[in-house]
Amino acid sequence: MKLFKKIMLVLSAASLASCSDFFEQTPDNMLDADDNYTERSNIYASFMGLFGTLQDVAPKLVVTSELWGDLITPTDQAPDSYWEVFRYDVQPDNSVADPTPLYRIVMNCNDFLRNTIEYNKNYPGVIPTTTYRQMIAGTVTLRSWVYLNIGKLYGKAVYYDYAMTGETDLSKLPVLTFDELIPELIYFMNTGVDNVNGLRRVDINTMFGTTGIWNSITISPDALLCELYLWNKDYESAAKKGINLITGQALTPAGDVNKFTLSEQFGKTKMWSTLFSDSPANPQTNEGLTMVLYDYSQRQINPLYSLFSSEPACEYYMKPTSVMTSRFSTRADYQLSGSQVAADPRNNPVTYTTSMGESVVNKYNYIRSIQSQDAPIYIYRAAEIHLMIAEALTALGNYDAADAIINDGFKPYWVAGNRYNPPFDAPIYAYEKLKGGLGVRGRLNIPAVRSTDERFMGDIAPNSPEYTERRRQVLDSLIIEETGRELAGEGKRWFAMMRIARNNNDPAMLARMVTRKFPVAERPAYEAKLQDPAAWFIDYDLELDK
Repeated sequence: MKLFKKIMLVLSAASLASCSDFFEQTPDNMLDADDNYTERSNIYASFMGLFGTLQDVAPKLVVTSELWGDLITPTDQAPDSYWEVFRYDVQPDNSVADPTPLYRIVMNCNDFLRNTIEYNKNYPGVIPTTTYRQMIAGTVTLRSWVYLNIGKLYGKAVYYDYAMTGETDLSKLPVLTFDELIPELIYFMNTGVDNVNGLRRVDINTMFGTTGIWNSITISPDALLCELYLWNKDYESAAKKGINLITGQALTPAGDVNKFTLSEQFGKTKMWSTLFSDSPANPQTNEGLTMVLYDYSQRQINPLYSLFSSEPACEYYMKPTSVMTSRFSTRADYQLSGSQVAADPRNNPVTYTTSMGESVVNKYNYIRSIQSQDAPIYIYRAAEIHLMIAEALTALGNYDAADAIINDGFKPYWVAGNRYNPPFDAPIYAYEKLKGGLGVRGRLNIPAVRSTDERFMGDIAPNSPEYTERRRQVLDSLIIEETGRELAGEGKRWFAMMRIARNNNDPAMLARMVTRKFPVAERPAYEAKLQDPAAWFIDYDLELDK
């Protein structure tokens, strides 16, 4: 982790009093071109600094989205700001819901793009062409990812163009709705700036002469586009991006048959828990596409440790809901024969456990002590990509393929070379690398749970329109449920739930599922509120009229 120690995080900005202040370009929150863009080494440091800011933003995204969802609840000692988010009643100046840190990264990306492009024009060739293009592409992708998360949380975004400089009338800045923002981000990713789009793989190791983990700190452009296409209801493009990514044919290094395919890695060969328990020097790059890394020896602390830990020295502001813990209870889909039950390795004590008499979310604390609070935060990892592919295939009506990806993966269908039996006989799957893929549940050696199970379909006649519609609904629910098991506490389930409900125009599904986190007597009021999709977003006043 010496790279962050060597390179100054020159983009760190001072805390800002309000969003309106933030949008004003002042010496406190702007990059100083005189200091940061007069030498190539400073430009390199500024580029790395952009990704260093994720150490602060990633935990915030996890906290906000998980409280908005149904898996995590505030504890009795949590501040009111946590309870406001949990209860969809955010008050002005709520520090948990404040979008300022996200907009700060947008502004830093804008400054980097503008000044680095200008530097490259003034001093052509000083930055190697390949490095220049990768830095621009990486910044385009980071900016797009941040804006996507602003949209997902707040339902709208102040769209601040990267080329803007000087004083700006805040009331005249365009405010894009979420539906307007998604196509804008897809366009920006595909066109970029200065004839460089966001589709290029950023090779940090070549750029800085490092080895190992560092290519995982930048945002995966294919993963981002897979998600963007899902939000845009372009399911064919989403499925293609996801498959292309896990086959390693596009933006990931070739040669590792286990990389991103959900093979026996992290199920049989290695324990699933090592995704969170390994040291920063050995993170799980075969699963992690984009990771926020911390190193306690360099005084880099993952704040989620304290938020979730019940140890006396910690805050312990959040804990699991019964919705989370029930995901792993003894249920029919874990039943083997007789009284035998399959053990899910994601269960207690990894995802959650009891510590000092309290229920705790344990992913960021597992086999860690107060002296090693540096578990990684995954921005994108392979299991999520598989679930997004399954979501896209479900929307396309390819239910058998979606079922397989959730359960046993590609391996049972491989014939030879690049050939697979149905449902993977289409050209999109014609990559031999997929032959080791065991699926989300299959790699963990737990029983399959398929949308065709009688407990879901009852006596509905197969091949009838009612059967087809019911199977789609079941698959959507299974994807949401598997997201709750696989990605609990990683800030994913609420967004998967919201996206599927939004894309299917089925707000009742989300309202029904998420309100289970409340006591029975309170559910009807919250369910009525969440029938309105506008209530799915945090209403935070950016004070743009000041």
